[in-house]
Amino acid sequence: MEIIATNALISINETFFVQLVSFLIFLYIMNRIMFRPLLSTISQRKALISDFQKDIISGEEDLVRIGEDLDREQAKVIQEAQKDVLSLETEGDRRASDILEDVRQQISELRHETETRIKEQVGQARIELTGEVEAVTLTIMEKVLHRRLLS
Repeated sequence: MEIIATNALISINETFFVQLVSFLIFLYIMNRIMFRPLLSTISQRKALISDFQKDIISGEEDLVRIGEDLDREQAKVIQEAQKDVLSLETEGDRRASDILEDVRQQISELRHETETRIKEQVGQARIELTGEVEAVTLTIMEKVLHRRLLS
């Protein structure tokens, strides 16, 4: 081999071809050892990310559907609760009117009984007072007249 002194950046001689073959072998080895497994891993990772994205979209759709179902169920429960409240209010009003009617009837009965007792007591008081009034009147007249009156 002969050393050629040149000022060019690339000199084409036998070493160039050896380096070119060496580079191609290096490129083949790097492709087999590094690039293919790396590309395979990247491809698997992309597929996995794609599956995750599909799962996320599916989960979001399920979440929306479940939220709508819950809203419908909540509306049903509220409607049923309002019906129950209305029926309970109606039942309460009916019971209150029944109780009020019973109380009015009891008041009427008590008033009648009280009036009857009062009439009886007034009658008895009149009878008792009639005898006493005659005695008191007789006593007053005797004192006023200063003499004894015969009955």
